[in-house]
Amino acid sequence: MVDWSNLPEELLPLIAARLFSVVELKRFSSICKSWQYSVSGVNKNYPFPRRPIIHFNPIAPSETILHNHVYRCDPGAFLSRAAFFRVTLSSSPSKGWMIKSDVDINSGRFRLLNPLSRFPLRHSSEGLDLLEFTVSEIREAYAVLQDAKGRITTPGFQKSVLVKVKEGEDHHHGVLGIGREGHINYWDGNVLKELKAMGDHFSDIIVHKGVTYVLDSKGIVWCINSDLEISRYVASLNENITINGCWVHLRFVECCGELYAVERIPKENPRKRKWNLFHYSKTAGFKVYKMDEELGKWIEVKTLRDNAFVMATDTCFSVLAHEFYGCLPNSIYFIEDLRPKVFQLDNGNGSSITSKSESSEISFQMFFPSFL
Repeated sequence: MVDWSNLPEELLPLIAARLFSVVELKRFSSICKSWQYSVSGVNKNYPFPRRPIIHFNPIAPSETILHNHVYRCDPGAFLSRAAFFRVTLSSSPSKGWMIKSDVDINSGRFRLLNPLSRFPLRHSSEGLDLLEFTVSEIREAYAVLQDAKGRITTPGFQKSVLVKVKEGEDHHHGVLGIGREGHINYWDGNVLKELKAMGDHFSDIIVHKGVTYVLDSKGIVWCINSDLEISRYVASLNENITINGCWVHLRFVECCGELYAVERIPKENPRKRKWNLFHYSKTAGFKVYKMDEELGKWIEVKTLRDNAFVMATDTCFSVLAHEFYGCLPNSIYFIEDLRPKVFQLDNGNGSSITSKSESSEISFQMFFPSFL
């Protein structure tokens, strides 16, 4: 049996820094005297560091001219980090809820968000006693917001990831994003520039296993290295993708360490109507594809088994359905017309889309914790 008290002392603060609740902190300190001593200097009222908001210097409007469109980042624009957490009762850790938070730039206070969007979550509770709960982070998401008051992303960064970019011998943090027009943009806080690429309109971006991937409207995957050079992935991956004429219909999802693509199928065929920025065809369903790196193509997936995909506006990821209250396995959760919806893949009885209502409320229980 491993004697945990013999772990190197320099590892203990690193472990403690990754704890997410007072309960976990107490459990950590009760292992042995050396572990207790390693956290003796922690502020008991504020044991965990606040999630930082990464402020970037305002960009002059003259530096943001892209393709005759002025992408203006007014003074106060910043990169906001939101985090998704799984919250369980410490007395019953088998099932839990999902919450999403960021930090209010004005007050510095913890703020709850709708997990499927970045809008503030309405709740009646003024505080949360962490002694009753175990909290663990499951995902992070970044967004370049125009200002601290609103929740609006800048036009040049509708989808964003934080990356490390090589500058000489050093590496610095920057933001790569997909703009409203489907172009790839980079922002290091001082300079905004568009990356030149051979692909079609780009629809999503993700950092997967340390590599930055972008997905274009034909289902082709491209890689971006630390020198901001874009190269096409080894083989063509667009053979099985159904093109519906609108590049925003494809999203990346990570599931069980693998990379998936989700295609949204609109009810109205975009090719049969005149394009309108303010006209959004509702969702008829989804198709799911898994990247087969050996074959070099997308393979359509008919079942997600116990997994559920969460397609938020700022990121997509998967969860195990049995770990969350009311979560439906083999399903895709998304938001449309500001209402949460769930699409159940065909399990032999046909696929279906359900909106949150009194009759279906239990299917969305994981997003609306009872303690709020």
